[in-house]
Amino acid sequence: MDVPNDIPAQCPYCGVGCGTLIQTEKGRIVGMKPDPDHPTNTGLQCIKGLTSAEAIYVDRLTKPLIRIDHTDILAGTESATKGRFGDEVFREATWEEAEELIVSQTVGIVQQYGGNAVGLYGSGQLPVEGQYLENLFMKGVIGSNTIEANARMCMTSAVTGYFKSLGSDTPPTAYEDIELSDMVTHWGHNPRGAHPIVFWRIADHKQRNGIPTLIVDPRRTGSVQGYEGINPENSYHMQTINGDISIHNAIAHVLLTDHEEACNMEFLRQSTTGWEEYIEACKTRYSPEQAEEISMIDPAYIREVAAKWAEASILGRERGRGGVLSFWGIGYNQHLHGQNNTVSLINLMALSGNIGRPGCGPFSMPGQPNAMGERLTGGLTGRLPFNQGLGNEEWRNHIADSWRVPRERLAAVAPLQNTGYAIGMMERAMKGDVKAMFLIYATHIDLPDQHTLVRPALTKTFNVVQEIYRHAPNNLYADVILPASTWGEWVGGTYIQSERRFYVTDGTANPVPGTMPDMDMVIDKGRAIANGLGLDGDAIFPYQRKENGFYDPEEVFRDLVEASRGSDADLTGMLEVEERDGIGLYDQIRQHKGIQWPAPTYEIAKQGGTTRRYMNQEGWTDRPYGDFRTPDGKLHIHLCEQDYSQREEITREMSRAGTEEGYYFIDHMDVLVKARDMGLTPELPDFDFGGRAAAEIPQDKYPFWLGLGVVYEHFHTSKTIRSGTTRRLVPEMYIEMHPEDAEELGVSDGEWVKVVTRRGHYEARASIGLDSIVRPARNTVPKGYMFSPWNLSVADSADPEENKWLVNGVSHRAFDPVSGQADFKKLAMRIERMT
Repeated sequence: MDVPNDIPAQCPYCGVGCGTLIQTEKGRIVGMKPDPDHPTNTGLQCIKGLTSAEAIYVDRLTKPLIRIDHTDILAGTESATKGRFGDEVFREATWEEAEELIVSQTVGIVQQYGGNAVGLYGSGQLPVEGQYLENLFMKGVIGSNTIEANARMCMTSAVTGYFKSLGSDTPPTAYEDIELSDMVTHWGHNPRGAHPIVFWRIADHKQRNGIPTLIVDPRRTGSVQGYEGINPENSYHMQTINGDISIHNAIAHVLLTDHEEACNMEFLRQSTTGWEEYIEACKTRYSPEQAEEISMIDPAYIREVAAKWAEASILGRERGRGGVLSFWGIGYNQHLHGQNNTVSLINLMALSGNIGRPGCGPFSMPGQPNAMGERLTGGLTGRLPFNQGLGNEEWRNHIADSWRVPRERLAAVAPLQNTGYAIGMMERAMKGDVKAMFLIYATHIDLPDQHTLVRPALTKTFNVVQEIYRHAPNNLYADVILPASTWGEWVGGTYIQSERRFYVTDGTANPVPGTMPDMDMVIDKGRAIANGLGLDGDAIFPYQRKENGFYDPEEVFRDLVEASRGSDADLTGMLEVEERDGIGLYDQIRQHKGIQWPAPTYEIAKQGGTTRRYMNQEGWTDRPYGDFRTPDGKLHIHLCEQDYSQREEITREMSRAGTEEGYYFIDHMDVLVKARDMGLTPELPDFDFGGRAAAEIPQDKYPFWLGLGVVYEHFHTSKTIRSGTTRRLVPEMYIEMHPEDAEELGVSDGEWVKVVTRRGHYEARASIGLDSIVRPARNTVPKGYMFSPWNLSVADSADPEENKWLVNGVSHRAFDPVSGQADFKKLAMRIERMT
């Protein structure tokens, strides 16, 4: 077939959303190059995006597979071969046979146990159209509220924080605010490693205009070093472990007492609630000196940073653009108090008036190319598309009508519970309440506590896996595997990146033979399961395959745009543009290099959507809210605090999870609420046992902090290890270690060690300092704290018999009780030498 040589698309990796051109030869993808005309990256691209073609044709599945002794929930039999994925435990099947098994098990489970016994774990890498139909499939057809996604471990602390403070999800900002800002701060965010284009743009702005920068991170990362290389005098770095909220409040204290002119009291009185309690607490309980025990930061340093914050805030307000622009990433969200981290930062931004104008604001950065789509389409427990919850009866009826399902069916889902969200779904499976799981473009190994929770749970359930690779981790626990086509092969679909920009992710429309797009699978199985449950599957999924053999994602996108009418993410201006100007929906997006939601009117859609949200920046006179999306139209300030007075008692209780059989957090949510409200960590190191040789540390003591995160060269958990280039750059699991800790332990640079927590262990090479022989040797850690990346978890092998690098075998399942995010950053561990 005739395939263009350069196909415009959005990069398939992080949430920055770079424009890329897919290079093809004879219908196959052979390379990538950056789109010089895309407004996000303007011809720049990181190593992951540049090499993303390398992983496309490796180890591909081409036929459905059925486990020879698959779990049969209806017959009461459980597979004995789960945990293996060799050819001896699967047999090839036709698509029809695989679908028949899926339909019979799913329909039978729904009829016998109810829809909520079926779970789904979706992905921020799927296109919007597939995500939208997944939610329809689960809530509208199966009747389940047990729907989760890997966005839960990535960004839901930001999501719930935005809702609590601003009344709606997603950043109100735009990338162009970088160049308009007077100060940039990063909270638990290493942009040079996680979002390189953002770092490069900020660094260029700093170089040209001399803006101060602040990074709050335990490690001295490449971002810290990069900013210091431009100007060490105004490049600030706070090495705190868990002290972010105390730092926010301490900065607020200094603003209120030493820089009153930086506090926008008029804005607080007119446009916010809760500010009186917040100000009183910050003034009386959070001086830099009072906060130092938790913040770990010299009070004089906080005062210096606060002075820069005040200067930038005043300058931005007087000019009408600029001020403080604050970024955060997944590390900041991954706290037991992740939602409070977001709320607390927004409190500080509101106090200093850094919201509601160009060049400032709170700006969360997701880790996946379409985590924003997962959020907007409502593909999580309790959510509906377009920033509304299942409890909103009027909107629920509107969505039921848009989905062509009976209103009463969706109403029946509203009261169903999935306590604990993604982790709770696994705990419910352990208890027998969840009987089946769909895993779609998301790997189970990004969840915490693999050995005592996630994998035992998946052993019990009937699992349907839609997968690209033959030897992917999900296949270890699959009962049925459906071979999926992947990014670059699709026939269209959209992603939404961090500044709310929809972008058409075109592809070759020439996938590996035998594979099918995920969206097509959800339509086919959704239609069949709907019919099996007595619904009209053809009416719910009215789509028809086109001449190329695939469903048309633009047809689904049209449904989505129609359904957005009246929401704060209204896109129906695009329909007016189509009607008046004859430009199709996808072509509008292509012409603008993306459209930022909302786009509710002809005029706004015609100009490419809405650059910024809130405080009349939308240019949308009849929008369905006031200055902010809350019921009263105001920004809601909620005081967040930290209190370590019950730290040992509460962390001791949380340590029962993963170590005591039958202990589930869904039965002890009150413990998580206490930990959240007091701003605690999931566990504490045994500090008294530090400073010893490894052999002298008792087997039941864990004297070090361990943080898990990402490394620049790789993406999440398993895809980029199949790329030859990135695999060569960083090939093996490592642990960053302070030189003094290494010396005391008796560990040499490059030595293989065992990293042990209360729940498991993994092996890694010790990387000591910037001169380490272990790549990438890019960051340094404070004494008592160590770090390993998730990205190499199965780089040795996904086969459990050979896999020694699975870092989430050691992580803690404790989570924020509102956002559901686990804390991967503050684990207690010890080092064991292997020689």
